[in-house]
Amino acid sequence: MRQSFFSLKIKIIHHIIGQACELVKPIKLFITGALLLVHGQVYAQTHEQAEKQGLTIDASTLWTTQQNTKQGLSSSLFSANIDLGVQLNTQQLIQLGIEYSQTPDEQGQVMFALFESSADVLTTQDANEAGRAQVSTFYWQDSDVFKQPNSNTDTELTIGLLDIEGGVDTNGIANDENTQFLLPALVNNTSIYTPDYTLGIRYLKQARENEVGYTLLVSRSEGLADKQGNYADVLTQGNSQLFIASEVKWRVNNSEVHLGAWKNQAEAATGMYSALQYHQPFSMGELALLVRAGLTKQQQSDAEAQKDITSPESKQTLTHSTLSLASIWTQNNWQFGLGVATERQQAQQDNEIHQGEAWLKYRLHDMASVSVFNQWQWPDEQSDSGQARHSGLRLFLQF
Repeated sequence: MRQSFFSLKIKIIHHIIGQACELVKPIKLFITGALLLVHGQVYAQTHEQAEKQGLTIDASTLWTTQQNTKQGLSSSLFSANIDLGVQLNTQQLIQLGIEYSQTPDEQGQVMFALFESSADVLTTQDANEAGRAQVSTFYWQDSDVFKQPNSNTDTELTIGLLDIEGGVDTNGIANDENTQFLLPALVNNTSIYTPDYTLGIRYLKQARENEVGYTLLVSRSEGLADKQGNYADVLTQGNSQLFIASEVKWRVNNSEVHLGAWKNQAEAATGMYSALQYHQPFSMGELALLVRAGLTKQQQSDAEAQKDITSPESKQTLTHSTLSLASIWTQNNWQFGLGVATERQQAQQDNEIHQGEAWLKYRLHDMASVSVFNQWQWPDEQSDSGQARHSGLRLFLQF
Protein backbone atom coordinates (compact mmCIF):
# COMPACT_ATOMS: atom_id res chain seq x y z
CA MET A 1 0.00 0.00 0.00
CA ARG A 2 2.89 2.36 0.92
CA GLN A 3 4.65 1.64 -2.39
CA SER A 4 1.52 2.34 -4.44
CA PHE A 5 0.94 5.59 -2.54
CA PHE A 6 4.56 6.66 -3.23
CA SER A 7 4.11 5.88 -6.94
CA LEU A 8 0.91 7.93 -6.98
CA LYS A 9 2.77 10.91 -5.44
CA ILE A 10 5.49 10.69 -8.08
CA LYS A 11 2.87 10.62 -10.86
CA ILE A 12 1.12 13.66 -9.39
CA ILE A 13 4.41 15.62 -9.17
CA HIS A 14 5.26 14.59 -12.73
CA HIS A 15 1.84 15.81 -13.94
CA ILE A 16 2.07 19.15 -12.09
CA ILE A 17 5.55 19.92 -13.44
CA GLY A 18 4.48 18.92 -16.94
CA GLN A 19 1.49 21.26 -16.79
CA ALA A 20 3.66 24.08 -15.41
CA CYS A 21 6.17 23.67 -18.25
CA GLU A 22 3.37 23.73 -20.81
CA LEU A 23 2.08 26.95 -19.23
CA VAL A 24 5.52 28.57 -19.34
CA LYS A 25 5.95 27.98 -23.09
CA PRO A 26 3.28 30.48 -24.26
CA ILE A 27 4.45 33.00 -21.64
CA LYS A 28 7.99 32.78 -22.97
CA LEU A 29 6.75 33.16 -26.55
CA PHE A 30 4.63 36.16 -25.55
CA ILE A 31 7.56 37.90 -23.82
CA THR A 32 9.86 37.17 -26.74
CA GLY A 33 7.34 38.51 -29.24
CA ALA A 34 6.69 41.66 -27.21
CA LEU A 35 10.39 42.41 -26.85
CA LEU A 36 10.96 41.81 -30.53
CA LEU A 37 8.10 44.20 -31.35
CA VAL A 38 9.58 46.93 -29.14
CA HIS A 39 13.02 46.25 -30.58
CA GLY A 40 11.68 46.63 -34.09
CA GLN A 41 9.76 49.85 -33.34
CA VAL A 42 12.68 51.53 -31.60
CA TYR A 43 15.22 50.87 -34.33
CA ALA A 44 12.81 50.96 -37.30
CA GLN A 45 14.45 47.92 -38.84
CA THR A 46 13.61 46.76 -42.30
CA HIS A 47 12.00 43.37 -42.80
CA GLU A 48 15.18 41.89 -44.21
CA GLN A 49 17.24 43.09 -41.27
CA ALA A 50 14.72 41.75 -38.76
CA GLU A 51 14.94 38.29 -40.30
CA LYS A 52 18.67 38.22 -39.61
CA GLN A 53 18.20 39.37 -36.02
CA GLY A 54 16.45 37.75 -33.11
CA LEU A 55 16.12 37.71 -29.36
CA THR A 56 16.59 34.60 -27.24
CA ILE A 57 15.51 34.20 -23.63
CA ASP A 58 16.76 31.27 -21.57
CA ALA A 59 15.97 30.90 -17.88
CA SER A 60 16.68 28.18 -15.34
CA THR A 61 16.13 27.65 -11.62
CA LEU A 62 17.84 25.25 -9.25
CA TRP A 63 16.48 24.22 -5.85
CA THR A 64 18.41 21.91 -3.54
CA THR A 65 17.72 20.67 -0.05
CA GLN A 66 20.57 19.01 1.81
CA GLN A 67 21.04 17.15 5.04
CA ASN A 68 24.26 16.38 6.87
CA THR A 69 23.70 12.91 8.24
CA LYS A 70 26.78 12.96 10.50
CA GLN A 71 26.29 16.32 12.26
CA GLY A 72 22.47 16.45 11.95
CA LEU A 73 22.27 19.69 9.93
CA SER A 74 19.92 20.59 7.10
CA SER A 75 19.54 23.48 4.67
CA SER A 76 17.79 24.48 1.44
CA LEU A 77 19.06 26.75 -1.32
CA PHE A 78 17.58 28.40 -4.38
CA SER A 79 19.33 29.96 -7.38
CA ALA A 80 18.20 31.25 -10.77
CA ASN A 81 19.73 32.31 -14.09
CA ILE A 82 18.39 34.36 -17.00
CA ASP A 83 20.31 34.72 -20.28
CA LEU A 84 19.20 37.31 -22.84
CA GLY A 85 20.78 37.15 -26.30
CA VAL A 86 20.42 39.51 -29.25
CA GLN A 87 21.54 38.01 -32.58
CA LEU A 88 23.04 40.92 -34.53
CA ASN A 89 23.55 38.82 -37.67
CA THR A 90 24.39 35.23 -38.58
CA GLN A 91 27.79 35.44 -36.83
CA GLN A 92 27.55 38.05 -34.07
CA LEU A 93 25.51 38.27 -30.90
CA ILE A 94 25.34 40.18 -27.63
CA GLN A 95 24.66 38.16 -24.47
CA LEU A 96 23.50 39.36 -21.05
CA GLY A 97 23.52 36.96 -18.09
CA ILE A 98 21.71 37.66 -14.81
CA GLU A 99 21.89 35.27 -11.87
CA TYR A 100 20.69 35.03 -8.31
CA SER A 101 21.83 32.85 -5.45
CA GLN A 102 20.29 32.69 -2.01
CA THR A 103 22.27 33.30 1.16
CA PRO A 104 22.60 30.03 3.12
CA ASP A 105 20.94 30.01 6.52
CA GLU A 106 22.91 29.45 9.72
CA GLN A 107 22.85 25.66 9.44
CA GLY A 108 23.72 25.89 5.76
CA GLN A 109 26.79 28.03 6.53
CA VAL A 110 27.93 25.45 9.09
CA MET A 111 27.42 22.66 6.58
CA PHE A 112 29.37 24.37 3.82
CA ALA A 113 32.14 25.26 6.29
CA LEU A 114 32.66 21.53 6.80
CA PHE A 115 33.18 21.16 3.07
CA GLU A 116 31.89 22.97 0.00
CA SER A 117 29.14 20.70 -1.21
CA SER A 118 27.58 22.92 -3.90
CA ALA A 119 29.30 24.90 -6.66
CA ASP A 120 26.24 27.17 -6.84
CA VAL A 121 26.62 28.51 -3.28
CA LEU A 122 27.77 32.10 -2.71
CA THR A 123 28.36 32.74 -6.42
CA THR A 124 26.68 36.16 -6.10
CA GLN A 125 27.56 38.18 -3.01
CA ASP A 126 27.43 41.81 -1.97
CA ALA A 127 29.77 43.62 0.43
CA ASN A 128 27.93 42.02 3.38
CA GLU A 129 28.48 38.50 1.96
CA ALA A 130 24.76 38.15 1.32
CA GLY A 131 23.24 36.58 -1.77
CA ARG A 132 21.79 38.88 -4.41
CA ALA A 133 20.75 39.20 -8.05
CA GLN A 134 23.54 40.50 -10.27
CA VAL A 135 24.61 40.91 -13.88
CA SER A 136 27.31 38.27 -14.11
CA THR A 137 28.09 38.33 -17.84
CA PHE A 138 27.71 40.88 -20.62
CA TYR A 139 29.68 40.25 -23.80
CA TRP A 140 29.90 40.44 -27.59
CA GLN A 141 30.64 37.26 -29.53
CA ASP A 142 31.65 36.56 -33.13
CA SER A 143 31.50 32.97 -34.37
CA ASP A 144 33.24 33.57 -37.71
CA VAL A 145 36.32 35.61 -36.89
CA PHE A 146 39.75 34.29 -37.98
CA LYS A 147 38.01 31.35 -39.64
CA GLN A 148 39.90 29.71 -42.49
CA PRO A 149 38.19 29.71 -45.92
CA ASN A 150 36.24 26.50 -46.70
CA SER A 151 36.67 25.34 -43.11
CA ASN A 152 33.88 23.72 -41.06
CA THR A 153 35.68 24.26 -37.75
CA ASP A 154 33.68 26.28 -35.21
CA THR A 155 35.42 29.37 -33.78
CA GLU A 156 34.37 31.97 -31.21
CA LEU A 157 35.78 35.34 -30.19
CA THR A 158 34.21 36.68 -26.99
CA ILE A 159 34.91 40.08 -25.42
CA GLY A 160 33.34 41.67 -22.34
CA LEU A 161 32.33 40.70 -18.80
CA LEU A 162 32.96 36.95 -18.89
CA ASP A 163 32.51 33.86 -16.74
CA ILE A 164 36.23 33.03 -16.55
CA GLU A 165 35.79 29.84 -14.53
CA GLY A 166 33.30 28.55 -17.13
CA GLY A 167 35.68 29.39 -20.00
CA VAL A 168 38.64 27.19 -18.98
CA ASP A 169 38.85 23.39 -18.87
CA THR A 170 35.34 22.89 -20.23
CA ASN A 171 33.67 19.57 -21.05
CA GLY A 172 30.23 18.00 -21.32
CA ILE A 173 30.54 15.52 -18.43
CA ALA A 174 31.33 17.41 -15.21
CA ASN A 175 30.95 21.16 -15.77
CA ASP A 176 27.35 22.02 -14.84
CA GLU A 177 26.11 21.98 -11.24
CA ASN A 178 22.52 22.25 -12.45
CA THR A 179 22.33 18.87 -14.15
CA GLN A 180 25.60 17.05 -13.35
CA PHE A 181 27.83 17.02 -10.26
CA LEU A 182 27.41 19.54 -7.42
CA LEU A 183 30.82 19.21 -5.74
CA PRO A 184 33.14 22.09 -6.74
CA ALA A 185 36.02 19.62 -6.98
CA LEU A 186 34.09 17.78 -9.72
CA VAL A 187 32.43 20.75 -11.44
CA ASN A 188 35.79 22.44 -12.11
CA ASN A 189 39.47 21.74 -11.62
CA THR A 190 40.06 23.50 -8.29
CA SER A 191 43.81 23.73 -8.88
CA ILE A 192 43.12 26.45 -11.50
CA TYR A 193 42.91 29.78 -9.64
CA THR A 194 40.47 31.60 -11.93
CA PRO A 195 38.62 34.82 -11.10
CA ASP A 196 34.85 34.44 -11.40
CA TYR A 197 33.26 37.28 -13.44
CA THR A 198 35.55 39.94 -14.83
CA LEU A 199 36.62 41.76 -18.00
CA GLY A 200 38.33 39.49 -20.49
CA ILE A 201 38.77 38.23 -24.03
CA ARG A 202 38.55 34.59 -25.12
CA TYR A 203 39.20 32.89 -28.45
CA LEU A 204 38.04 29.33 -29.00
CA LYS A 205 38.68 26.92 -31.86
CA GLN A 206 36.74 23.69 -31.46
CA ALA A 207 38.57 20.39 -31.83
CA ARG A 208 37.32 18.22 -34.68
CA GLU A 209 38.20 14.63 -35.53
CA ASN A 210 41.99 14.33 -35.82
CA GLU A 211 42.29 18.13 -35.67
CA VAL A 212 43.85 20.35 -33.03
CA GLY A 213 41.65 22.87 -31.26
CA TYR A 214 42.66 25.46 -28.71
CA THR A 215 41.50 28.12 -26.25
CA LEU A 216 43.25 31.41 -25.48
CA LEU A 217 41.99 33.59 -22.64
CA VAL A 218 43.22 36.85 -21.09
CA SER A 219 41.37 38.65 -18.30
CA ARG A 220 41.88 40.65 -15.16
CA SER A 221 43.14 38.62 -12.21
CA GLU A 222 40.31 39.60 -9.87
CA GLY A 223 36.56 39.31 -10.37
CA LEU A 224 33.34 40.32 -8.65
CA ALA A 225 33.80 37.83 -5.81
CA ASP A 226 37.29 39.21 -5.10
CA LYS A 227 35.93 42.79 -5.03
CA GLN A 228 32.92 42.05 -2.75
CA GLY A 229 30.55 42.40 -5.70
CA ASN A 230 31.67 45.96 -6.50
CA TYR A 231 31.34 46.61 -10.24
CA ALA A 232 33.30 49.88 -10.09
CA ASP A 233 36.38 48.09 -8.78
CA VAL A 234 36.12 45.39 -11.42
CA LEU A 235 35.24 47.49 -14.46
CA THR A 236 36.93 50.85 -13.93
CA GLN A 237 39.71 50.49 -11.39
CA GLY A 238 43.14 50.34 -13.01
CA ASN A 239 44.64 46.89 -12.59
CA SER A 240 47.53 45.65 -14.66
CA GLN A 241 47.50 42.18 -13.09
CA LEU A 242 46.19 39.53 -15.46
CA PHE A 243 44.92 35.97 -15.58
CA ILE A 244 46.22 34.19 -18.69
CA ALA A 245 45.29 30.69 -19.85
CA SER A 246 45.95 28.62 -22.95
CA GLU A 247 44.64 25.15 -23.77
CA VAL A 248 45.22 22.67 -26.60
CA LYS A 249 42.60 20.02 -27.50
CA TRP A 250 42.88 16.87 -29.60
CA ARG A 251 39.97 14.59 -30.55
CA VAL A 252 40.37 10.99 -31.73
CA ASN A 253 37.39 8.66 -32.19
CA ASN A 254 35.39 8.78 -28.93
CA SER A 255 38.12 10.48 -26.89
CA GLU A 256 39.29 14.06 -26.40
CA VAL A 257 42.48 15.18 -24.66
CA HIS A 258 43.01 18.66 -23.15
CA LEU A 259 46.36 20.13 -22.04
CA GLY A 260 46.51 23.62 -20.54
CA ALA A 261 48.64 26.12 -18.66
CA TRP A 262 47.73 29.32 -16.80
CA LYS A 263 49.08 32.17 -14.69
CA ASN A 264 47.32 34.39 -12.14
CA GLN A 265 49.42 37.44 -11.28
CA ALA A 266 47.23 38.56 -8.37
CA GLU A 267 47.55 35.14 -6.73
CA ALA A 268 51.27 34.82 -7.64
CA ALA A 269 50.40 31.37 -8.96
CA THR A 270 51.05 29.33 -12.09
CA GLY A 271 49.84 25.89 -13.03
CA MET A 272 49.26 23.17 -15.59
CA TYR A 273 46.26 20.89 -16.06
CA SER A 274 45.05 18.05 -18.25
CA ALA A 275 41.81 16.25 -18.96
CA LEU A 276 40.76 13.12 -20.82
CA GLN A 277 37.11 12.56 -21.70
CA TYR A 278 35.70 9.43 -23.28
CA HIS A 279 32.24 8.51 -24.60
CA GLN A 280 31.13 5.00 -25.43
CA PRO A 281 27.61 4.28 -26.73
CA PHE A 282 25.99 0.90 -26.04
CA SER A 283 22.73 -0.65 -27.13
CA MET A 284 21.27 0.01 -23.66
CA GLY A 285 22.69 3.51 -23.12
CA GLU A 286 25.87 5.58 -23.11
CA LEU A 287 28.89 5.74 -20.80
CA ALA A 288 30.91 8.95 -20.34
CA LEU A 289 34.20 9.15 -18.42
CA LEU A 290 36.33 12.14 -17.43
CA VAL A 291 39.77 12.18 -15.80
CA ARG A 292 41.20 15.52 -14.62
CA ALA A 293 44.59 16.40 -13.14
CA GLY A 294 46.18 19.69 -12.13
CA LEU A 295 49.38 20.98 -10.53
CA THR A 296 49.82 24.52 -9.17
CA LYS A 297 52.69 26.39 -7.54
CA GLN A 298 51.99 29.55 -5.56
CA GLN A 299 54.38 31.94 -3.84
CA GLN A 300 53.13 32.87 -0.37
CA SER A 301 54.55 35.15 2.30
CA ASP A 302 55.63 33.48 5.51
CA ALA A 303 53.10 34.61 8.14
CA GLU A 304 55.51 34.08 11.05
CA ALA A 305 58.18 36.22 9.42
CA GLN A 306 55.68 39.04 8.83
CA LYS A 307 54.81 39.20 12.53
CA ASP A 308 58.41 40.03 13.45
CA ILE A 309 59.31 43.38 11.88
CA THR A 310 63.01 42.76 12.62
CA SER A 311 63.16 39.66 10.41
CA PRO A 312 63.16 39.94 6.63
CA GLU A 313 60.08 38.82 4.76
CA SER A 314 60.46 35.32 3.38
CA LYS A 315 58.55 33.39 0.76
CA GLN A 316 57.37 29.83 0.68
CA THR A 317 56.06 27.79 -2.24
CA LEU A 318 52.66 26.17 -1.90
CA THR A 319 52.06 23.17 -4.15
CA HIS A 320 48.44 22.32 -4.92
CA SER A 321 47.61 19.16 -6.87
CA THR A 322 44.27 17.67 -7.85
CA LEU A 323 43.10 14.42 -9.41
CA SER A 324 39.47 13.54 -10.15
CA LEU A 325 37.48 10.86 -11.94
CA ALA A 326 33.85 11.34 -13.01
CA SER A 327 31.53 8.95 -14.83
CA ILE A 328 27.95 9.23 -16.11
CA TRP A 329 25.69 6.47 -17.39
CA THR A 330 22.70 7.59 -19.50
CA GLN A 331 19.73 5.38 -20.37
CA ASN A 332 16.49 6.88 -21.71
CA ASN A 333 15.30 9.44 -19.13
CA TRP A 334 17.64 8.19 -16.40
CA GLN A 335 21.19 9.29 -15.58
CA PHE A 336 23.56 8.00 -12.91
CA GLY A 337 26.74 9.87 -11.94
CA LEU A 338 29.65 8.75 -9.78
CA GLY A 339 32.79 10.77 -9.11
CA VAL A 340 35.76 11.01 -6.73
CA ALA A 341 38.35 13.77 -6.27
CA THR A 342 41.57 14.17 -4.31
CA GLU A 343 43.19 17.49 -3.41
CA ARG A 344 46.61 17.85 -1.82
CA GLN A 345 48.34 21.00 -0.61
CA GLN A 346 52.00 20.86 0.35
CA ALA A 347 53.78 23.68 2.18
CA GLN A 348 54.99 23.64 5.78
CA GLN A 349 52.30 21.03 6.45
CA ASP A 350 50.68 18.60 4.03
CA ASN A 351 46.90 18.64 3.72
CA GLU A 352 45.06 15.99 1.73
CA ILE A 353 41.29 15.66 1.28
CA HIS A 354 39.27 13.04 -0.60
CA GLN A 355 35.69 13.71 -1.75
CA GLY A 356 33.07 11.74 -3.62
CA GLU A 357 29.58 12.16 -5.03
CA ALA A 358 26.90 9.88 -6.45
CA TRP A 359 23.62 11.04 -7.95
CA LEU A 360 20.62 9.61 -9.76
CA LYS A 361 18.56 11.87 -12.01
CA TYR A 362 15.25 11.39 -13.77
CA ARG A 363 14.09 13.72 -16.54
CA LEU A 364 10.45 14.47 -15.77
CA HIS A 365 9.98 16.70 -18.79
CA ASP A 366 12.05 18.35 -21.53
CA MET A 367 12.37 21.33 -19.21
CA ALA A 368 12.44 19.63 -15.78
CA SER A 369 14.51 17.05 -13.93
CA VAL A 370 14.78 15.81 -10.37
CA SER A 371 17.74 14.04 -8.77
CA VAL A 372 18.91 12.66 -5.44
CA PHE A 373 22.56 12.85 -4.44
CA ASN A 374 24.99 11.75 -1.74
CA GLN A 375 28.37 13.34 -1.03
CA TRP A 376 31.28 12.27 1.18
CA GLN A 377 34.51 13.77 2.50
CA TRP A 378 37.44 11.78 3.89
CA PRO A 379 40.33 13.99 5.06
CA ASP A 380 43.68 12.50 6.01
CA GLU A 381 44.86 12.38 9.62
CA GLN A 382 46.85 15.62 9.39
CA SER A 383 44.01 17.66 7.88
CA ASP A 384 42.06 20.21 9.91
CA SER A 385 38.84 19.20 8.14
CA GLY A 386 36.58 16.51 9.54
CA GLN A 387 34.60 13.69 8.01
CA ALA A 388 31.20 14.66 6.70
CA ARG A 389 28.43 13.33 4.51
CA HIS A 390 25.72 15.31 2.75
CA SER A 391 22.64 13.93 1.03
CA GLY A 392 19.80 15.74 -0.62
CA LEU A 393 17.31 16.40 -3.40
CA ARG A 394 17.76 18.68 -6.40
CA LEU A 395 15.05 20.07 -8.70
CA PHE A 396 16.06 21.81 -11.94
CA LEU A 397 13.72 23.72 -14.27
CA GLN A 398 14.72 25.23 -17.61
CA PHE A 399 12.53 27.49 -19.75
